[in-house]
Amino acid sequence: METIEPAAVWTQPWLGPCCAVGDFNDDGRNELFCLQTAGAHANSFLDPRINTGEGYKTGVEDQELFCMTLADSQGRVLWQVGRPWALDRPYSWNGNNNEFCELADIDGDGHREIVFVHKGELFIVEGRTGNLRASKKMPHEGFLLPRVIRTDHSGRHHIFIKSVTDSFSHSYGNPSLLLDHRLNVVWEKDNIPGAGHRAGFADVDGDGLDEMLIGFSLFDHDGTLLWAHEPMSPEDHLDNFAIVDLDGDGRMEIAVAHDGHAAVVHNLDGTERFRVDMHHCQTIQAGKFFDREPGIQLLFTDKAVGPAHEREAIVVRHDGHVLSRHHTLGYYTPVRWSNPLGPLSLVRCERPENLFEEFRVVLADPTGDVRSRFRVRADFSEHVRRFGLDKIHPEYPAYLGAGHCAGVGDLDGDGREEVFINNRTTLWIFQPGEAVA
Repeated sequence: METIEPAAVWTQPWLGPCCAVGDFNDDGRNELFCLQTAGAHANSFLDPRINTGEGYKTGVEDQELFCMTLADSQGRVLWQVGRPWALDRPYSWNGNNNEFCELADIDGDGHREIVFVHKGELFIVEGRTGNLRASKKMPHEGFLLPRVIRTDHSGRHHIFIKSVTDSFSHSYGNPSLLLDHRLNVVWEKDNIPGAGHRAGFADVDGDGLDEMLIGFSLFDHDGTLLWAHEPMSPEDHLDNFAIVDLDGDGRMEIAVAHDGHAAVVHNLDGTERFRVDMHHCQTIQAGKFFDREPGIQLLFTDKAVGPAHEREAIVVRHDGHVLSRHHTLGYYTPVRWSNPLGPLSLVRCERPENLFEEFRVVLADPTGDVRSRFRVRADFSEHVRRFGLDKIHPEYPAYLGAGHCAGVGDLDGDGREEVFINNRTTLWIFQPGEAVA
């Protein structure tokens, strides 16, 4: 198998799974923003000082970890708030590396702000300096992944945010909030069935304002319920979604992943268009995976943990016809890559069933055929043994210091997106079109 060599490798104490590329400080150049935090694990439910019952707990140091860093394209720190992780052991983390923050001019003052959540508190900080602009405590500590949206024509943004997990005070995935640019609550939705993990939104009716998906319910920009579907079982909830015009008719379709069930694609009015039977659909991505096929295709992937036979990836056409069904050992990240694998190549960070096996990151085509591998850290064996990661929480090794994340961004400003693969200590940067060895 061919190997893609990194163009650069960074080893910095402030790196971690949560990294994003963009022009954060308004200087016309992209930077790398990193946030070190335990993410959804920074929660009193997992704090051994508060919850003394049975079950998984993080360390006290993990609960207190907070460090955000802005670095230039060479890895030089432009500003930093907080202190990087200093212990020898890896910190626990649970979240989504590609969605952990938003970058936008929230208040219309011509400067962009960074929006993120830490320990159940929403923060808005200045992209130029990292200084705190505003913050607001959420109803509980299970909130994560804020989304910046448009719900009026004022020129300012609103923030759509929701719980992504359990809490002591609300049902799973509830409540959801819409906040204005001053963080005032515009409305709150509670007890939405199947509310799940993510806050979904898109301008589905073409009026320039965003509609919002909470669980299996679609709300208009003003919070009016447009349609709703019941979960498929008492524990069912929204794991992921895609809102896209699949067939090019000018009308959006809405694909939803049901926890432990099939994926369902709805028409704009909420009627079912088709469904895809899966073991446990966890992620959905839309793209032009097959150049000769009409319209846009959808890639559905099963959960990234569990037996290998339960981890499938399925690519379907706009009408539900299956174009590819194959096994995988990890989530896909779609990447526009200049290597000749088709219009949309796929980066796959594999998570082996046995933590002492190889952790591969590969480049695959939409049929699952692996063409190349990225040269990154492949062996976490000593790491796993040293810190007992296989005994702490064997089902979720990637949250506890073993495994990789992948993302894309144009950090060097050449107009092409690089692929970034990172763990808690190292960032590998791969240039599109690089020769393979």
